[in-house]
Amino acid sequence: MPQIAGLRGVLPDPAKLGDLAPLDLGTGLAGGTLLRDPGRSVYRYHQIFAGPGRAFTRKNLILAVRLSPWSEGSIRPHEATTPAGRDAELARIRANGGHADPILAGFRDPPEEVDRLFRKTEGGKPTLDLTTPDGTVHRVWRVQDAELLGKLRHYFAPKKLHVLDGHDRYEAMLAYHEELAAKHSLSMYSAANYGLACLVNLDDRTLVTAPRHRIVRGLTAKSEGVLAAARTHFIVDKLAGAAKDPAKQQAALADTVAHQPAFVVTFAGDPDAWKLTLSPDVSPFSEGVAPHRALQKLDPVVVDGMFIGRALPGAQVTTSTDPGAALAALESGANVVVIMRPLSVEQIAHVDELGQLLPAGSTSFYPPIAPNLVGLVIDPDEDLV
Repeated sequence: MPQIAGLRGVLPDPAKLGDLAPLDLGTGLAGGTLLRDPGRSVYRYHQIFAGPGRAFTRKNLILAVRLSPWSEGSIRPHEATTPAGRDAELARIRANGGHADPILAGFRDPPEEVDRLFRKTEGGKPTLDLTTPDGTVHRVWRVQDAELLGKLRHYFAPKKLHVLDGHDRYEAMLAYHEELAAKHSLSMYSAANYGLACLVNLDDRTLVTAPRHRIVRGLTAKSEGVLAAARTHFIVDKLAGAAKDPAKQQAALADTVAHQPAFVVTFAGDPDAWKLTLSPDVSPFSEGVAPHRALQKLDPVVVDGMFIGRALPGAQVTTSTDPGAALAALESGANVVVIMRPLSVEQIAHVDELGQLLPAGSTSFYPPIAPNLVGLVIDPDEDLV
């Protein structure tokens, strides 16, 4: 069962917001651009962004969550991690002496009980109110009501948390906790036992998933050979003149029938793009690619296992959430770009409910959590409860 707690959060000084940038807890506190709350708080966090035909408001909650290994099952992953990603996050936590970015985690709350608890709070003036370059408005309210905190602890006690974004970061938080535990005798409620989390209701209709497009480098294979190898398992359709047109590529993916896995491939120097649709008679599970039958028709599993892993041997893969930026990488040394479709929230939740993992870098969410909002200094001698 997850335990949640308030924290003495580190927030930007509203008078010195300046350009948004990732929190540097040490330099920011020393330089006066960041302020630390005098008491423990939780933070109500709204993201207001453009949706189809109207503005959407996603309601989140930033607080401290007691760290527990994946194996305990109270905090659950849906995506594999990489040693490089985990090590990079751990290095940043060490340098900051705390958590500058929260993980994003979902919980089930069909009756919207958490929203009800914060209705009065949202009627007041926010502690922070800022707009990121993508046009998203971010509002944060500091909440120090002890009775409300108690209700939240009681409400979240039986729930499971589904990590949606930040799997590498969460594993780095666990590793940092282990480092501190080896050096200090930690009390039950020591800050070192907790991680920074942004929680969102999985039943919130404004929880928008976004794909991570693949950028492939380090290849010597020619496009003709790659497509010939792909035709063993995929239906290949030419998208004439679409190599630099992400809108046309995404429209082609939206037109895929029968819920088959599909993606678009673009090669450096080729003016055309190529839509690949998994042949209906091909089973990734039978091919030894999908770890579970329920995952075999999910696009990231098919792309990484059936296409990149087989038709692009030796690929060096990075990801981007911006299709235009991904395609632009073909002008700066990338060999191949794979434009993807997003998974649904229910598909993602189903993966971790099955105890399975998608390939690293499979999913993201829009809009992202704004940088420079709330940080958590990890002091082993400070208790959070």
